[in-house]
Amino acid sequence: MAVRHQKSVTARQCAGLVVGFGGTLLIFSPWHSASSVASAGGLECLAASISYAISYVYMDRFLARRGMSPIALSACQLLVAAALLAVALPFYGAGAPQASAASLASLVILGVLGTGVAYVLNYQIITSEGATVAATVTYLLPVVAIVLGVLVLGETVTITVLAGIALVLAGVALTRPRDRPAVRDEAP
Repeated sequence: MAVRHQKSVTARQCAGLVVGFGGTLLIFSPWHSASSVASAGGLECLAASISYAISYVYMDRFLARRGMSPIALSACQLLVAAALLAVALPFYGAGAPQASAASLASLVILGVLGTGVAYVLNYQIITSEGATVAATVTYLLPVVAIVLGVLVLGETVTITVLAGIALVLAGVALTRPRDRPAVRDEAP
């Protein structure tokens, strides 16, 4: 909205963004550990959030609406990212990757099924619904992390976190465009 990319944002969508943001605040509760928000990791998370916002507008404005398939866009984006990563690896002390059955299986599962499919779906949502609606998927990341923490790590959930999850889900629902009722064709 700040860069005036989307021509019309409804009051309902604005409310959804605010409610969803409020939910993430409840989930993370930065007032309980203000020192960790101002830490290097906290600032990096904030920078990542800003990067998400910029990337959705960029993808919508310059990539998604050019008539290319979401698969081609996703493949190109991931190939460029892999090339940049390969160039950066030697400068950070990382050795040459070792190919093994486990590493190749991980690459297929995480790279193709996880990231690849997610990118294709992301481009499809941007094309059909716009950047604002597509960006609300980032609100769901903390919810998924909490569910996985409970199921996999046996973490406990507080009432504040449950309230945050409810607000996040309500915020995402509010950003979705309302279905317009079908116009009935009545016989004279």
